[in-house]
Amino acid sequence: MSSVSLPATAICPGCATMVVLPAEPRAEPLICGTCGAEVPDYRLEPAPEAQFEVPETEQLPENRVYTRKGLLQGLRDAAADRAIQAARGFSDRAKF
Repeated sequence: MSSVSLPATAICPGCATMVVLPAEPRAEPLICGTCGAEVPDYRLEPAPEAQFEVPETEQLPENRVYTRKGLLQGLRDAAADRAIQAARGFSDRAKF
């Protein structure tokens, strides 16, 4: 019976998501696809803490600056989602 081997993983220091490490440890830095922070590879020698910088997090919603364009795009997307849901409802009723 063969055993299952899972890939090596690490936790991103910036956003706390699980990152799959490459099969072979590399000297070049690993970058998180979610937040862009450098992910330390525990299989290599530990580097000084100064090298691992956590990216700035987004501002709180109450501190963000909203533009008219951004608000209208959000409204457009919400209206499009409602229209798609309504169209699905029409197509479901027509099948009987």
